[in-house]
Amino acid sequence: MKIYIEQNPAQNRWRVHMGLWVASFRSLDGAESFVERLNSRINAPHSLEMITHHPLWSETISSSPPLDQHDVPHSLKQLSQD
Repeated sequence: MKIYIEQNPAQNRWRVHMGLWVASFRSLDGAESFVERLNSRINAPHSLEMITHHPLWSETISSSPPLDQHDVPHSLKQLSQD
């Protein structure tokens, strides 16, 4: 995702662009602080194990039947083999 800051002189605001999303700030300091926090969260280590400890995910994962390879459409199998 491309993240950048742009000044909007017409509204005397600063905009942080994140792909198609835009957040508006009153000051450059506020925009820069947001980008710094966003980047630190994006670059933080993530693991599936952290997600599975969430009650909603744990319940969904444990109650889901195992995936049968024959249930997957042929087009998806082709994509996963490339």
